[in-house]
Amino acid sequence: MRKSWFLAPLIGAVVISLGVLLSTATVADPKKAAEPPKYNIVIITADAMRADMLAANRESEVRTPHLDKLAEESVNFTRAYCNITTTTPSHATLFSSLYPFDHKAYSNTSRISSKITTLPEILKGHGWHTAGIVNLPWLNSDVSNIPQGIDEFQSCKKIRKADKTNKWVMKFLDSRKGKEQPFFLWVHYIDTHTPYYAPGEYERMYYPKDKDPRAGKSGSLQKAWKMFPKHHQNNPFIDKWLRGITDADYVVATTKGSVSWTDYNVGEMIARLKKNGQWQNTIFVFTSDHGESLGEHDLWFLHGGSFEVTARVPLIIKVPGGPQNKRIDELVSLVDIMPTLLTMLKIDVPAQARGRDFWTSMQGRKLSGGAVLVEHAGAYIISVVTPRYKYIRHRKTKDVYPSYPMKKGREELYDLEADPKELKNLIKEKPALAKELSKLLADLRSGKKKDFVGEKAKIDEQTEEMLRSLGYTQ
Repeated sequence: MRKSWFLAPLIGAVVISLGVLLSTATVADPKKAAEPPKYNIVIITADAMRADMLAANRESEVRTPHLDKLAEESVNFTRAYCNITTTTPSHATLFSSLYPFDHKAYSNTSRISSKITTLPEILKGHGWHTAGIVNLPWLNSDVSNIPQGIDEFQSCKKIRKADKTNKWVMKFLDSRKGKEQPFFLWVHYIDTHTPYYAPGEYERMYYPKDKDPRAGKSGSLQKAWKMFPKHHQNNPFIDKWLRGITDADYVVATTKGSVSWTDYNVGEMIARLKKNGQWQNTIFVFTSDHGESLGEHDLWFLHGGSFEVTARVPLIIKVPGGPQNKRIDELVSLVDIMPTLLTMLKIDVPAQARGRDFWTSMQGRKLSGGAVLVEHAGAYIISVVTPRYKYIRHRKTKDVYPSYPMKKGREELYDLEADPKELKNLIKEKPALAKELSKLLADLRSGKKKDFVGEKAKIDEQTEEMLRSLGYTQ
């Protein structure tokens, strides 16, 4: 269409005016407008915290007011999963976006290859100051190599509880106050892991104050004890932790108390970020490395198998200017976190990454597909979760758990909608579906083979003793 003659002078005037504005602007302004966001990033991993312990997920009596408030300011992923149910391998997946069969870490004595590119390394290369604090010695740099790329790292010589951890965190946050350089911070809390730590009022928050958990010579805990792995039954550290207790409900209650205690400390950290003026410029992620069995399937106080209580984890993500008070029920997992954060920051995702970016889902778009891969320590079990079903295949024969023997070739199939507690194995009733899910599992494992070589970490006597105390070694 030909322009009207009377618009020409007006258009010319607008062009001239824009030219004057651009010529008088500083050179830096358009560059700043084009720069990707450089938000601070805080990632909290609360070790062994179950997804159903989060009150915001509407599944629990446990009080988590600070995490509930966080969920109101964030996106809450109600069906988030770990990709392996053990601490070191799970964190390796979180920070590398690689599956265990890629990074080769299958136990807490594993060490990942330095050839693997981690999230802290990428952020450091793009100008972030990187920091972290851990509370298990097998997460230390010299053992797991997971913290590679972290400049300011507080290793674990002796396990710190959440309040002691927060003392270091507060000093770090204060040291970054007012600084233009963005920071990355990983905080690992251990209080929700055995032996569950619920100090003061939190010890009896979910257990009757007038009830004695040591009453009588035997009780529900003695029955549960028979279901412990043999190396737990004969473990002097576990015996010291549970000595004299006869009521298993008391131990479960302390688990819940430890969650509320952790919630309190998360609230303290958020308050300091707000006080320092850092909160509005911080991406804040709260999650866990795996869940915990509290008697389901007669698995007590450990994270064996790949049932929902062990495989599902909490996941809340707050993004400056991002969606708030949003629940997403689509399947995601820890392998997806690194590519999602990098996409938010407009940083290229490494070709090695297995995970998918769910930032678009946070903004309202549906994720395509929908399947999650979950493995067990030692590569004993591998499973795939879809929106409705879970298929489990046993890869090795291992007699670890008296109530749940693993036998090579054994298959399990559960309808998570009709049977959320996974009590009825449908493998014989739905063989065609099992075959289809077995193929899906193979598809998830496909792709270019990663040539990373894992190592057995060098463990000192103190770390070896701590591994024994938590029941990981005999």
